Amino acid sequence: MDLGVGTRVYLTEIQTVSMIADNPGINITNLAEIMGVTRGAISQTVQKLAKKNLITRSRERNKKEINLGITPIGKKARDEFNSRMKDIFTFAEDLYNEASEDDRLVAKRLFDAIYQNLRAKI
Repeated sequence: MDLGVGTRVYLTEIQTVSMIADNPGINITNLAEIMGVTRGAISQTVQKLAKKNLITRSRERNKKEINLGITPIGKKARDEFNSRMKDIFTFAEDLYNEASEDDRLVAKRLFDAIYQNLRAKI
């Protein structure tokens, strides 16, 4: 997606940037654990994010551990993503608040069916 930082940023990447922003100085092992992925997967994502100048890598705490932070470009991408998510959820909330009770029940049945379908397949 285009977050106005001059490069395409994928959902997994912006989620990783957000996690790093929420945990400054986090290392790759801890980031992988928090995100529920392997160290190898997070290492590849971190490499891509560094090339896109969205994050920083440093060895602050010890020579074996790589610590992560976000760059001003990474902060800009995260802020833009958060703004868009807020707009989406505000729009959805407004639709819900303006809907009739019957429309809300239809929507609830639809989402319940989708949820049950997903649970059955996972």
